[in-house]
Amino acid sequence: MAIPDQTNRPVSFTHRLLIILVLWLAAVLRWVQLGLVEFKYDEAHILGMAYQLAGGDRFPILSGGTSLGIPRGAFSIYLQAMPLALAGTRPELAVWWGTVLGVLAVALTYLLGRRIAGYRVGLLAALFMAANPWLVFYDRKLWAHIQVVFSVLLLLLAWNVVVRNRSRSAFWFPIVAVLQMLSHVLALVQMLSWLGAVLIAPRRWWRRQTAWGVLAATILAAPYLWALTKEAGVNPLGKMINLGEGVTSGVDFSIGARWLQMQHFLTGNGISSLVTLPGDSGLWWRANEWLAVVILAILLLGVVRCVRWLRRPLRKQTARLLLAWSMGPLLALFLAPISVYSQYWTVLLPLPALFFALGLDGAGQLLSGWRIKRRVVSLAVGVAALLLAMVWVGSYGDVLKAVDAGAGGQAFGVSLQRWQQALSEARAWSERLGTEEIRVAVEGVDPGQDGEPAVIALLIGNPPWARFVAPASPPALLMKFDQPSLYLWTLDAPDAEAKLAGLGDEVWTGTLAENRAPAHLYRLPALTESALSYTPLDPAPVFDVGLALIGYDFPEEANDSAPVEITLIWQVLEPQPEARTRDFTAFNHVLDASSGDRVAQVDGLSVLSRDWWPGDAIVQPYAVTLEPGVYRWRVGLYSRADGGRAQLLNGGDSVDLPPFQVGESPP
Repeated sequence: MAIPDQTNRPVSFTHRLLIILVLWLAAVLRWVQLGLVEFKYDEAHILGMAYQLAGGDRFPILSGGTSLGIPRGAFSIYLQAMPLALAGTRPELAVWWGTVLGVLAVALTYLLGRRIAGYRVGLLAALFMAANPWLVFYDRKLWAHIQVVFSVLLLLLAWNVVVRNRSRSAFWFPIVAVLQMLSHVLALVQMLSWLGAVLIAPRRWWRRQTAWGVLAATILAAPYLWALTKEAGVNPLGKMINLGEGVTSGVDFSIGARWLQMQHFLTGNGISSLVTLPGDSGLWWRANEWLAVVILAILLLGVVRCVRWLRRPLRKQTARLLLAWSMGPLLALFLAPISVYSQYWTVLLPLPALFFALGLDGAGQLLSGWRIKRRVVSLAVGVAALLLAMVWVGSYGDVLKAVDAGAGGQAFGVSLQRWQQALSEARAWSERLGTEEIRVAVEGVDPGQDGEPAVIALLIGNPPWARFVAPASPPALLMKFDQPSLYLWTLDAPDAEAKLAGLGDEVWTGTLAENRAPAHLYRLPALTESALSYTPLDPAPVFDVGLALIGYDFPEEANDSAPVEITLIWQVLEPQPEARTRDFTAFNHVLDASSGDRVAQVDGLSVLSRDWWPGDAIVQPYAVTLEPGVYRWRVGLYSRADGGRAQLLNGGDSVDLPPFQVGESPP
């Protein structure tokens, strides 16, 4: 008995033109304004590893952690590095490459739908994939883009095995499945789909070819499993079991919540909340909400049609495969914590796309049964699909506007385009000043940790080009001793900005996001030319880690009813290697001038010792509340790693500054 396959039927010019238009639409939606993408720590981390790989500096096995607690494999890094090695290192190139794979997923969906039920089903499924706002949004992300390609390719291979009895597909199926697993643990949500595909037709899976495929897949996975064991310190299988226990313990069968998720994930109207776009923001979003129930009804009609195929011998295996494959989406929809992460559902959209196409095509066949002309039916189906695409394209246009305006604030993150605008201004001013570094105040102070420093470090370089500072209370400043410097300030810290504005000039201001403080670029003079008032120390005490205390500022009249602000001025000379590794900071002891007893202590230095660079000047204030009296200020440096103190070159481990008075002297 012949197996149904619609691929070999002749293709009309109209069909060819339509699929070209669908692929063009998929490309345009994914390629428009490539800089308007979320760009936070995850994106910077992934892209940074791809840069290193493209330059031959590093060949990773793991690519970072995940919200599920299982480290990612690095296969996506290798794919990401391909265009970077060939065509340059602009971040937009990496985004473009990811969207190319998204367009490939649309083309594969067309091919699969065409093989299953003809050109119209293939075209409608491809249109669903091309315009769905959720999928377009995630195709443009740097770390999840290739998952959809794997999803549709695996379903295509499974169909070739189960329906067409192709032995080569049985060989490639486990290899592609492992490559998907090595790219991201999102593949876990498809394990039930893989199992279902094998169990519905075990005799179709060629044993020898499957065994060879499993062997090849095991070899590919071996380095990852080894690295996972070394990284996690546990058996990878035990890690999976623990994850499974955590998932099953969070089962939530709330019909209302699941129904809302289905509307969001399948129709795309949930992106509005992701980028904090108001629900009543415009006609497109309202139309999208109106269409949600219609789309789900069409999907349900496609499922019903697939169930009816179970009674048709030529369609039975196809129906069984699609229904078995749906176990993966059901897992993603009903089991927590997976259902929390919208991208997990997005990965599995090829199957809903097929059900949607089967449902809309079935509705057309139903109309044909009412003796309506075939051309009229085709026109009706085409108009319905066109209206859906228009609403989705319009909705996604609203999303791009929201991302461009930074409507998501800290929740969504500053877009790549906004970061580049700010950093291009910083580069331009650095050229005017003849400097190759800039002070950057963003959320966080360490480019090795989660946060915006990782983004800046990737886009303009790690120290010494980008120097990360944090606002203290009172605010500290990192200046240059004998030349001007630049500050890129993006935080809501009025006291620190007031001090910047008082010492230097604001040369640029811009918006990073609507719900956060504007970005400002300040030009500060050299410390030796600034209006900063302080008492110099001559000679300046020099510590053996490469730091000199060059001055201090005591208030002329210190009031005992308010915190006393003491400012110390440090100059970085030639930092010793131990300063990079032992994490030095300052200690400050406030001593009673007469008795020598310690009455207060305040520690800290705003710049990490591993970020000290020759020519730096650190203006570090401290605030301490004291009773009326006369005091001495003793300062030194110690290692937070081991507690050891830095030594002065002329002996001792601390400096005593002249006495100062707080309030009126006691009688």
